[in-house]
Amino acid sequence: MLTEYDSIGSHPTPESTFLELRQFPFWEIHSTNDEAPDSRDLDAVAGLAEQTSEGGLEASLYEQLASDKDLCRDAVKLLHEQYFQDYRLDLLLLEAGIPGAEFDGFGPPPHVRVGDIFKRRRTLARARVHRPTMAGICGTRASGAESIVVSGGYEDDEDYGDEIIYTGQGGRDEKTKKQCKDQELTLGNAALVTSYSTGAPVRVIRGAGGDRRHSPAAGLRYDGLYRVEECWSQRGESNFLVWRYRLRAIGSADKQAAKNITRASPTGNSTPGRKETSTQRIIRSTKVADYVKKIHAYTCQVCGLRIETPTGAYAEAAHIKPLGQPHDGPDEIDNVLCLCPNHHAAFDFGMLIINDDRSVTQRGSEPRTYQLREMPGHTVNAKHLAYHRDHHEHLNAPAE
Repeated sequence: MLTEYDSIGSHPTPESTFLELRQFPFWEIHSTNDEAPDSRDLDAVAGLAEQTSEGGLEASLYEQLASDKDLCRDAVKLLHEQYFQDYRLDLLLLEAGIPGAEFDGFGPPPHVRVGDIFKRRRTLARARVHRPTMAGICGTRASGAESIVVSGGYEDDEDYGDEIIYTGQGGRDEKTKKQCKDQELTLGNAALVTSYSTGAPVRVIRGAGGDRRHSPAAGLRYDGLYRVEECWSQRGESNFLVWRYRLRAIGSADKQAAKNITRASPTGNSTPGRKETSTQRIIRSTKVADYVKKIHAYTCQVCGLRIETPTGAYAEAAHIKPLGQPHDGPDEIDNVLCLCPNHHAAFDFGMLIINDDRSVTQRGSEPRTYQLREMPGHTVNAKHLAYHRDHHEHLNAPAE
């Protein structure tokens, strides 16, 4: 709330939020009758900035606040008590560039609630809700996407509230805002594909320029966590290839369950509409799981399949003894297998059994046998395999 910084190591610049304070003893404001001008008065803001480059503070105090985070934190608390009691202190501290907790960039940001509104992109970045001040996607191909901003910048965007059809970045004419060339699967576009493959949640921020039904009237609003449930490339409105992503809000409630209770063929719907539904997709991504997948070069230990995707090879980590209650399996490398999606699902349902000699039995209508592929540096715990066999004992009868 006190100052805004252009970048690390640069000199702070005065911000309009400073100008809304009233009669603070350190202010030296001339020709304003001891009152700060309205921050929306651009002429007044420009005049004050020219008059005092320290945002109205005495130079000595300004330098202290810029270099001493503890002093700055105390000053914000004092300002909160005297002038901003209607605002949340944790947000004022974030706007002053004083984070209150460690944050790796993924998931819900600390001290920020769904529905919080920020006046500008720089403040949003300082609160670590969305770090870039220009780009609409924050993330990398390797780690996935942290957050996206939906603000009507791309003509192919569609916003349905709990579901968003989001257009990737790039290929747009900045003057006309129209697509002028094909998008590439790089940078933020690749990050969202990675988020799709891992199932990791992505923060969604809506800006005032987006669909009026679901966007704030002004500023930028944090709207919570969404999951990337689908991604594809197609020709957009301007006939150029764009990357598109379907994101769905996490935790949205089911309003109706469609059930086919007859034996007749379903009639379907020639003009299907949209309704709120929820999807649960649990894919854990840990350092342990990543280690196991890498040591096996993302190749299934059962069938030897290696799936290639636009952002690299894909495999899934399957815990032999499940995590959490009532199993309480460990998240350790000897309790993890590297499997293709099909054999991961079969293993979780007990349709794939691994014996102590590492022979693998695939049950079902077309039973098969395999030999588990092993690599140096990854030894599977026989006790966990026995637990899995016992847990699915009811399926161990010969298939019919």
